Amino acid sequence: MTPGRKGLDTAEGVLIALRQCTVDEAFREMIRAAQQHQVPLFTLADALVTAASGHAECPNTAARAAVLAEWGPLLTTPERFTIG
Repeated sequence: MTPGRKGLDTAEGVLIALRQCTVDEAFREMIRAAQQHQVPLFTLADALVTAASGHAECPNTAARAAVLAEWGPLLTTPERFTIG
């Protein structure tokens, strides 16, 4: 997936489903995580969507690590989204 607004919207949807939160809460959580892990927001969103879809081909190691740190336990198959 190409990072961008569409990917951000999809990532917000993933968080809404995982956390049962509002769109605003999902967006704020992603902003906080991006800042905390020093990863661009759209890159983090792309990594979250990739992880939620069960794929491990996210090329950004920092974004993968951030997703695992923030939401790994909530994803159905976090072992499929490994670093390395």
